[in-house]
Amino acid sequence: MFRLDTFWVPSILMGIGIAIDVAIATIVMFRDEKLSFRSWTLPIMTTHIVFPGVGYYLVWGLGVAFTPLQVILGVVGAALVGAFLYEATSEWRGKEPAFAISDWMGKKFDGRGMAWLTPAILAVSWDALWSGPAKSAQAVHWSTSEVLLSFLVAGTVVALVAQLSLTVALGLRRIHFASVDKLAAFNLTGKFGEVSVIGGCGILSLWNGLTPFLGKDNEPDIYVAIAIATIMTLVFFFCFLRELWETEQNDAYEAVTREMIVPLSDA
Repeated sequence: MFRLDTFWVPSILMGIGIAIDVAIATIVMFRDEKLSFRSWTLPIMTTHIVFPGVGYYLVWGLGVAFTPLQVILGVVGAALVGAFLYEATSEWRGKEPAFAISDWMGKKFDGRGMAWLTPAILAVSWDALWSGPAKSAQAVHWSTSEVLLSFLVAGTVVALVAQLSLTVALGLRRIHFASVDKLAAFNLTGKFGEVSVIGGCGILSLWNGLTPFLGKDNEPDIYVAIAIATIMTLVFFFCFLRELWETEQNDAYEAVTREMIVPLSDA
């Protein structure tokens, strides 16, 4: 029997966390007439089922085979999530990251017979790969069937969000949507939620790795981890709000007019 508190809610939360950037990307590309269920939603669902599975079983498999590596794997899992968030937040601020792990891995797929893995699809799928190590910390007490089903649950949530966002994008195209500030505000709000949830997964991974030193009274808790990440995200957004807002306005303006100009108000 699948447990509500330890399986369904965390699985759905993970799906929502890795689906936020999908929603943002879909709506921002509302002028792209090539977007459809077959060219967008279906590939997105596939990567968001496969990528977490790859990330999870690499970490989980090593952890089972070499128990002393739990600490190292927990730190590595958190580091991977941190690397992704560093790259993403640097770009959101309009800065060039010192290193770009997603960009490096994206190039590995170039020219390898995976034409359906377009740059846009890869761009919104890397966080799913980094969520795998975090899931290995979250799923310590899950059965094999729960672990396998969790990938499908999260992937289905992502697919629903992608298709709903695609419907919204089509609606915006029909009404010739042109409000830069509203689109920028939507994107920035979504990114706040994305960092909070994915960051929480990174904290959970680190927490699980340090469990042998913390004792049984400090069992990892996904909700506490997300709460901590939310507070950290709030501080980050407060410190860099101006840069974040200017970048979002520029991206929104480009989405609406296809011109790279930082607007002062709605177009």
